Amino acid sequence: MTDITWPDEFLHILLRPRFIPINVRSVLDVGCGRGIVGALLRIYRAPERVVGIDSFRPSIDFVKKLGVYDEVIEQDITKAPIPFDDKSFDLVLCLEVIEHLEKGEGLKILDELSRVGKQVVVSTPGAFFEQPMHDGNPYQLHKSHYSVRELERKGFEVYGVGSLQFGKRGVPYLSRVLGAFTYRLPGLSGALLAKKSP
Repeated sequence: MTDITWPDEFLHILLRPRFIPINVRSVLDVGCGRGIVGALLRIYRAPERVVGIDSFRPSIDFVKKLGVYDEVIEQDITKAPIPFDDKSFDLVLCLEVIEHLEKGEGLKILDELSRVGKQVVVSTPGAFFEQPMHDGNPYQLHKSHYSVRELERKGFEVYGVGSLQFGKRGVPYLSRVLGAFTYRLPGLSGALLAKKSP
């Protein structure tokens, strides 16, 4: 199994009440993978209802055993609408997912997330890079990139949550140290965190 880690700066910012409110009652985790977000929600927020959706059967089996989600749905979100009514969830999270979709599919998914959630939080890399499959999961391949402007056109506020990038590259060590300065300059960040509220 391949170890996949998120930078601690990203998780620290994600857990701010601006992105995951302290009193959030219901959360939909789209692309829940192995349940990292579900576990964080249970530890730091304790919502009444947490639902996960993923398309990779081994991930679904794993998170069902993990037991942090109230419900887990196996679905390819590009093939059918998310199976919930409008504004069913206080918060919809879609972290590190849209870059694995073709651009047109990803842009449609952003609309679908906004349909089912009162607030939506999405994360994606700040630049395109090749990524192979992890754990035999074909859904892990990177297929697209979303610019700050594209996310803003969809109604999202966008923040930088990664290392400072110069083009598609950073400077070892220095880029990470300077990453905090990209929060308000997301176009210079290696990772984007976007929020849409009513």
